[in-house]
Amino acid sequence: MKKGKKTVKGMTLIEMIISIAVLAMLCVILAMVGQNIDATARATNTLKDKVSKESPYAANGVAKFNGNAGEVEFATQTGTMVVRVPGNYSFNDVPYPDPSVNFNIARYDTEQIVLDGKSAKERNAIQNGPNGGLNLRFYQIVTTAAATTTAPTTTTAAAE
Repeated sequence: MKKGKKTVKGMTLIEMIISIAVLAMLCVILAMVGQNIDATARATNTLKDKVSKESPYAANGVAKFNGNAGEVEFATQTGTMVVRVPGNYSFNDVPYPDPSVNFNIARYDTEQIVLDGKSAKERNAIQNGPNGGLNLRFYQIVTTAAATTTAPTTTTAAAE
């Protein structure tokens, strides 16, 4: 009986290089996916933090909050809106040709709550980061002068 030499089979140098290259490409793809997941999680947490801090003020129409520097008023913008309804209308035989109503509107931005107590670098990261421009606002609407009504009324609308 003839005893044969055992042959050892293994990977060649070329096969090893190709295996390492494929593994390196998979690692790069995994790192890119991980960065995307991290950025998405950070953006989600920022938005969740904003909503949880700002929504009670916007929902209740509160124009001030107690911050690190004491009582702080929200930034406001004011304007006027005119609503006109073309046509001739009557109510109880009183004619109303082209009725219109003027509204004074105040918009309150609640972003200051999230930025309160943060450094300039943190403020910049919040404002310019993902979901940075998404802030809750609420509007206070007051009728001032109506062409066809006699008494002004006040209403409040919450959240934009």
